[in-house]
Amino acid sequence: MTYNEGLASLARRAKWACWLLWLFIGISAFGIPFGLSVRFVARTEVSTIVIGIAGLLYVVLSLIAILGSAIAIPAWTHRAWANLHLLGLRGLRRRPWWAAISYFVPVAGLFVPFLAMRELYNRSTGEDEDHDKTSVADVTSWWTCYVAGTFVTGFIVLIAFFNLNGRVFVVTSPIMNEAIAIFGNLLMIGAAWFLIRTVRTITAAQASSAGVSETFA
Repeated sequence: MTYNEGLASLARRAKWACWLLWLFIGISAFGIPFGLSVRFVARTEVSTIVIGIAGLLYVVLSLIAILGSAIAIPAWTHRAWANLHLLGLRGLRRRPWWAAISYFVPVAGLFVPFLAMRELYNRSTGEDEDHDKTSVADVTSWWTCYVAGTFVTGFIVLIAFFNLNGRVFVVTSPIMNEAIAIFGNLLMIGAAWFLIRTVRTITAAQASSAGVSETFA
C-alpha cells in the first residue's frame, strides 16, 4: 500500500470511528434522563409501554455504538500507525498490530493504548522521536475519563451483581446509585469527545504537509 492509499483508508476509518463515537455520546446523554425516568417516574400502563420501547431502542443503539467503536477505533489506530511506518520514520516504539490489539489485552490495556496514542499524536503532528512522550491534553483527558468511567461503571455493575447473587448485599440509596451512574456516564461522554478530537487531529495532521511529511523531510 502506498502512503496516499493509506491516507485515504485512514480518512474512511476516522469517519466511521467519529460517527460511532457521536452515536455513543448521543445514546449516553439520552441514558441520563432515561435512567431517571425508569427509577422515579410513576408507572402507568402508557408510561410502562413508552419506557419499554425506549429501553429497547437504548439497548440496541448502545450495542451498535459500543461494539462498533470497539472495532472502528483499533482499526483506525492500526492504519494511523501503519502510515507512520510507511513513511519510514525513525524511532517508532510500537508496531501497528500491537497498538491496535492492546485495548483488549489485560493489564496492558490500562496503559499501552494511552502511551501508543500519545506517541502517535506527537509523531503525526511533527514531533521528533526525542519528543514523542510530550504530554498531549486531549489524549490525557481522553484516557483519564475513559479509565475513571470504566471503574465507576464497573462499580455499579458489581453492586448489581452482589445484590442479584443474594449472598452479599450492598445497600446504597437509589439517589446515590443514580448519581454514581450519571457520573460514570458523563465520564464516558467526555472520553468519547476527547477521542473524537484526537482522531480528527491525527488524521488531519497525517494528511497535511505540515504534519508527518515535514517530520519525514
